Amino acid sequence: MKRVVASLPAELVALLPYGGLPKRNRRQVLEAMAGRTTQQVIERAARRWVEHGYADAFHSAGGKGIGSAVGVVVALLKPGECAYARCEDGTDIDTGRPCPACVERRAERRAAQRAAAEAGQRMPVARAAARRPGWWVCTVCENPGKGTAPARGECGHCRAEAESAAHKLALQLEQENAARQAEQAKAAAFAADLDREARERAEAEAAEERRAELERAARRRSEEKETARIRAELTEQYPELAAMSGSVAEIREAQESTPAPF
Repeated sequence: MKRVVASLPAELVALLPYGGLPKRNRRQVLEAMAGRTTQQVIERAARRWVEHGYADAFHSAGGKGIGSAVGVVVALLKPGECAYARCEDGTDIDTGRPCPACVERRAERRAAQRAAAEAGQRMPVARAAARRPGWWVCTVCENPGKGTAPARGECGHCRAEAESAAHKLALQLEQENAARQAEQAKAAAFAADLDREARERAEAEAAEERRAELERAARRRSEEKETARIRAELTEQYPELAAMSGSVAEIREAQESTPAPF
């Protein structure tokens, strides 16, 4: 605790009673240091001294100054409002990445703002920071900012985060659309392959049928020629049998053409 207090800005420490933190407030500091190293708490206080406007309030000509030095020390050292234990003012202290709980909370606030706007309700605006003239509080992350408050009430960090999220969403949708089109093209190509294979198979079967028919016709012609050759030879060798065969054939033909009796 002595190291933490000693690391605070000298001008702030000079305003503390007897140059130190009162005993009644030491428990708050110890609770603030839970889950953090001494160096992490020191870095927290140094960051907030600047980012939360206390340095400006103390040093600038138009600044209001430090009303309660003890209150400022507690504000510099106390844990943030996020319920995630590893959140350090919106950043995961272990990974250095944005705190997931804060990101989700900001997304919920933006969704609530959009719903309010769609319902025709008045959009929230950045409110003035308490006891800090010229400072305002972001409507999304509730961090303070100095100067003219933004029209939509969001600080630059939150606007950049929203734009990044929108860009990532657009990129994701584009990738999903490209993947869907690729899948559709793949399915169409597969269907075309099936259709081509079916067509080729049908053409092959038709060609095979034509080939088989040609073979059968050629076989019939060959058989007919062979039969005619044999008959010619037999007629030449046995003319009387050929004549008798012709007579039998004529009698059979006549019998087949005569109507049957009732």
